[in-house]
Amino acid sequence: MRNIRCLIALFCLTVSLAVTAQAPHAQETISLTRADAVLAADYYAADAEAPVILLLHMLNSKRAAWDPLIPDLRAAGYALLNIDMRGHGDSGGTREWEAAIDDVTEGWVEWLSENGHLGDGGLAIIGGSIGANVALISCARVEICRGAIALSPGLDYRGVKPESALVDGLADRAALLVAAQNDASSSAAIRQMFLKAKGDVSARLYRGRAHGTRLFDSDYESVSALIMGWLTEHLTTDLR
Repeated sequence: MRNIRCLIALFCLTVSLAVTAQAPHAQETISLTRADAVLAADYYAADAEAPVILLLHMLNSKRAAWDPLIPDLRAAGYALLNIDMRGHGDSGGTREWEAAIDDVTEGWVEWLSENGHLGDGGLAIIGGSIGANVALISCARVEICRGAIALSPGLDYRGVKPESALVDGLADRAALLVAAQNDASSSAAIRQMFLKAKGDVSARLYRGRAHGTRLFDSDYESVSALIMGWLTEHLTTDLR
């Protein structure tokens, strides 16, 4: 009888430890008050020294556009800050793009720092379309940012011009530029920026015309593997 009790206790302990090990870190919906707007985001916690990935959606979109990629990022152990840019989704304010860049560089990055979420793991920013342009510029302005991933960037979206940020601001850091071949303006922008880049810059062009986060609809497995591989190479990878 005693042996049976011990076996049962051991089994329960094993199950308990397994459940604890598999339990995901908490997701928290947060708000950030700026001078002219209250902004919304989801924060997905991770281990204390995990790298942080900041996500920026496309024009006329919202943070839910990143839902396909989030499970892969979480499974890899990254902390995530998935924001609604001003004037989109649950965020207030007008769609002023220089202000949107300030929201990232002076608002959200400051929030991460003040709340103890920026450890030695580093920070990367991923954006789609105009969010890709904002990601490149914001990363160049934030010293702690190790690199940016730009899905379908352009040379000039609504006055947001990232070329100089990529060429000079990220000259000693890294970037990944991704677009579809038949997305003419973005594929041309990537070719031009890649030729002028000084830093560690990679580029990938896919078949078709999918734009920004819509690349997940047509080439999810490949695009996700590309992103995850780049993050593994350029951020601290000892996450467990």
